[in-house]
Amino acid sequence: MIVRRRHPTLQGRPAGDQPEPAAKPRPDRATRDAMKEDRARDAALAMQEYEAGKRAVLANTERLRALRLANEAGGEAPKKTKKTAKKDS
Repeated sequence: MIVRRRHPTLQGRPAGDQPEPAAKPRPDRATRDAMKEDRARDAALAMQEYEAGKRAVLANTERLRALRLANEAGGEAPKKTKKTAKKDS
């Protein structure tokens, strides 16, 4: 004799009365379009901030390189900072 097993029942509910899962609410077309525009605007702003930071780093690198080359061309010894002055003593 083959016995068919039923799925375990939830406490207080018979096996056949399980509700269907609720459908996820979908935003309407206008809401989706507004969300897409917000994401695109945020992406453009993030890219502008990234590029501005990159330009600032490059400008600082060029400035420091020019200072270093001028210092080396002048033949001056590098200035001693507090740390190097303590080490030399």
